[in-house]
Amino acid sequence: MKRRAFAWLAIAGCALCGVAAANPWLAPGNEGLRHDILLLADAGILHGPVTTWPISWPDVARDVANVDADVPLDAATADALVRVQRLARDAARRGSDGLGIRAAGSHEPERLRGFAATPREEGEIGLQAGWLGSHLAVNLEATVVADAEDDRPVRADGSYIGVNVGNFMVSVGLMERWWGPGWDGSLILSTNARPIPSFTIERNYTDAFKNPLLHWLGPWRASLSVGQAEGHDVAVADVRFLAARVDLRPRPWLEIGVSRTAQWCGEGRTCTWGTFRDMLIGQDNRGDGIGENDEPGNQMAGYDLRLRSPWRPLPLAVYTQWIGEDEAGGLPSKFLGLFGAETWWSLEAGSLRVRAEYADTTCTFTRETPDFNCAYRNALYPQGYTYRGRIIGHSLDNDGRMTSFAALLVRPGGDTVSATFKSARFNRDGTGDNVNSAVPADLRNVELRYSRELAGGRVDVGLGYDEAEAGTGLRSGARGFVGWQRGF
Repeated sequence: MKRRAFAWLAIAGCALCGVAAANPWLAPGNEGLRHDILLLADAGILHGPVTTWPISWPDVARDVANVDADVPLDAATADALVRVQRLARDAARRGSDGLGIRAAGSHEPERLRGFAATPREEGEIGLQAGWLGSHLAVNLEATVVADAEDDRPVRADGSYIGVNVGNFMVSVGLMERWWGPGWDGSLILSTNARPIPSFTIERNYTDAFKNPLLHWLGPWRASLSVGQAEGHDVAVADVRFLAARVDLRPRPWLEIGVSRTAQWCGEGRTCTWGTFRDMLIGQDNRGDGIGENDEPGNQMAGYDLRLRSPWRPLPLAVYTQWIGEDEAGGLPSKFLGLFGAETWWSLEAGSLRVRAEYADTTCTFTRETPDFNCAYRNALYPQGYTYRGRIIGHSLDNDGRMTSFAALLVRPGGDTVSATFKSARFNRDGTGDNVNSAVPADLRNVELRYSRELAGGRVDVGLGYDEAEAGTGLRSGARGFVGWQRGF
């Protein structure tokens, strides 16, 4: 009965299909668009940082609108420029253009969620309406899901209200974020968990400082969010969440990000301005004259870097992310690590990007004997670094390792084809809490995806296979999804 009702809801929604209003941000989730953004950044067309998502559309639009026609571009970069210019024009359109629709179905949703947006549940249907003005942006989304993993079948994820104040956008809403250069995971803030309702201030245009002493830092972005996690069904409810990031591009071939997040307050815990101050200045470690009841909260912080080959004929970039689970001497310590490399070519069939990535979510991962049961866990908050039952950082959860390889082909018309292979080891020491497995477990998976414009919208199809270690409780077998959206 539930599935029949869901099907009728999808049919009714399609009857209202339309093209939705523009959006002042490029939200994470579209690998083809991310590929285009990186091509333009590495070609020197986009000047601002590109590893903090969502990205400001006005900043991108300004750069792609002012490209010198005499600048030589290879076929792949020229095609990417045309695609992004078209999207930028749509994003700048004022007012509302109707209703957006999204419908998706999935068999065994992806466990190791990466940058690419895939259905979270077995069935989803969503509607969207938005309005964009010179100083105000409003986006309202409602999604109904079948067999909700977190028992919340109706969701407003993606909704926000934003106001331009000078060069900053001040917003309230539920926006997905992806911080860092990784494709298959972010150690500190990813789209693995649903978005936390937050108040956010972030920079629109990434212009460098005019002050000569700071101008060398190059174009920069800044983002600060304060939110509140779920109010029940967890060990400590109403936990506040802080997320802050500064992203610099001191050279066209170098990007550096600094990130910090914190959980503080919560039911039964002290929650004052003094608590907030102690958390901000890092005065929150037990043993420094602070007892458990006085600890402001739990923090993570660290750095990431993306370095492109300064020699243009060599299309290669390497990247890394180091996130500390603890603090020592006022700096992050007990690091988790992520490393990757990517290369790209222009082909007759389109542009191809190939990447390899490795992540380790064990504290002090470089040591022969690392610190297990440390990452994403804290005695103050037994539910861990989670929201709605999922890790806010990397989908591996703690004490995991993952190696991934992927290839992404973007056709001149915008169609994308990708293949991804992942090999993961969960809960390496077999103790403590882990959302993926209570025992050490290996999982390998492969997935093929295809995306193209269809019926006035965009269709995404994915087919994959998981091979899990026997006796671990993980499932082996085929999985897949199909989705169509218009106006999102």
